[in-house]
Amino acid sequence: MKNKILLGCLVAAALLPATSCSDFLTEDPKGKLVPDEFYSNQKELNMGVYALYAKVQAFQCNSNPMIVQCQGDDVTSTTGSNKGAYLSADAFEVPSDTKGLDDNWRRLYTIIEAANMIIDNAPGASTTQEEINIAMGQAYYWRAFSYFNLVRIFGPLPINLHNIPDNNQTTLTSVEGVYGQIVADLTAAENCNLPAKYTGDNRSIEGQNLYVSQQTVKATMAAVYMAMAGYPLNKTEYYGMAADKAKEVVDGVNNGTYDQSLLTDWNNVYSYGMNHHNETLLGIDYNATLGGWTDGDSQLSSCHQFVSIDGGWGDFLPERRFWKNYPDGPRKDAIFAKQILLTDHVNTVDWWATRDGQPYNGTNGVITEYRPMYVAFTVNADAGGSPIAEPYDYTKPHWTGMCINKRHQIIRYSEVLCWFAEAAGRSGKYESDARTALKQVRQRAYADITKVNEVDGLSGEALAEAAYMEHGYEVAGNVFALVTRRADQFRMNRLEEAYNYRAGAQDEILVPAGTLTSSVDENGNKFTYTLTEDLKLSEEMPITAGWNGESSMYQIYPPKESEKNPNLRR
Repeated sequence: MKNKILLGCLVAAALLPATSCSDFLTEDPKGKLVPDEFYSNQKELNMGVYALYAKVQAFQCNSNPMIVQCQGDDVTSTTGSNKGAYLSADAFEVPSDTKGLDDNWRRLYTIIEAANMIIDNAPGASTTQEEINIAMGQAYYWRAFSYFNLVRIFGPLPINLHNIPDNNQTTLTSVEGVYGQIVADLTAAENCNLPAKYTGDNRSIEGQNLYVSQQTVKATMAAVYMAMAGYPLNKTEYYGMAADKAKEVVDGVNNGTYDQSLLTDWNNVYSYGMNHHNETLLGIDYNATLGGWTDGDSQLSSCHQFVSIDGGWGDFLPERRFWKNYPDGPRKDAIFAKQILLTDHVNTVDWWATRDGQPYNGTNGVITEYRPMYVAFTVNADAGGSPIAEPYDYTKPHWTGMCINKRHQIIRYSEVLCWFAEAAGRSGKYESDARTALKQVRQRAYADITKVNEVDGLSGEALAEAAYMEHGYEVAGNVFALVTRRADQFRMNRLEEAYNYRAGAQDEILVPAGTLTSSVDENGNKFTYTLTEDLKLSEEMPITAGWNGESSMYQIYPPKESEKNPNLRR
């Protein structure tokens, strides 16, 4: 991203306190720029939007706000280390470490505050109506985005639309009421007639949009309608509305109105070498200062890497059953590391390789994680240790730095195709077009053409279920997506299935047992490794919390917030 927009963010961020939801209610405005003295011209309007985007960046600059995504059946975390909060989410228990809840709540409500300032004051700016609409559209969108994330994690919420102090007494709005506000904001954003394609510094980069576009708003509306059709509202009629909105995007792509398409090669989807591409409808960009970290920098390059290899963080690791059931093909090879590079940075082994009955890592110990590895945020390093702008290659060393300007892909066009196919299948609309959409996704993901052609025989619920699973595969391990695997399972009220598996015997053989091909260790010695047949996850981390329905699916309100606002009680 251009430095200019981020420098603007740092300056404009002074307009907004880094506060929690409750803090805005008792804010002392003395010594700060107040709205009536700002937003008077285009320059100030731009600064307000940059301030908004600074808060958007801060939301996803580290992994804490995404800890809850460990509830999904695609991700778990490292046992031990500093991962107590992650493993509590994985086990569906109330965490003793609430850093994930605190950061999710605080950062999203800070985005809402920034959006409110624009919505309440931008209409008076001395500039064109088109520019006011662009600013208002960004604000309406990100406010809706924030409430959409919050409501799926916490349930009923305090609604803040105008940053008006109320002495921490805001009552909770029901889930249905929150969704009503989300739809109202997205409708307002749609009515702003945002451009489909932005040009110029700060609004686009390498030909791709930085600002929210009209197709992004429509795609998000489809996702929201699908959420309303599922748990807990179960307003199934919204699947038809979701299909309508998703079709608007698909039709716009097909007729050339929207500059989106699927990349031909799955290796390029998360490639640092193709950081900006037109499969992405919504991305969050960063301008990292290598070796340092601020809220404007993304520090996720090590979040998927093993702790036992190159000092990775191991925040989000694959569930082995999910990996086993994941369809073979180019997509699987791109999302998971095909093998694990050992600490000698030369030799690779399969993740299930053992020597003397232990997961193998040569003479340097064992690969304690003993599971596959996601690579969405992993970047290779050159001989000098600098990051390489090219697709990730599991045979080459990882870059072990912290901050990098790798784009977060929040919505991709492949997801819209999956949403369209699922919503159409569940509503009985557009089934022929929906099958075509699903086949597009599968054609790139599968090497087996029969997996593509079988879509022709699907209709109704079978088509919907196939698209539901396909979306889960598309976003596997991407805990930063608008709709994660956890969000899909929440909507379909299937998180209990993930709990039951983790709490159960788990005695299935996850990888075919038997003697594998001989390999060579880092000392040049040949060996043969085998897989133990009784791989049981519950032996590593016993699940002790019982299933408590809605209480297990939703997170508790952050204790710091519930202490200030007595309405934040379950």
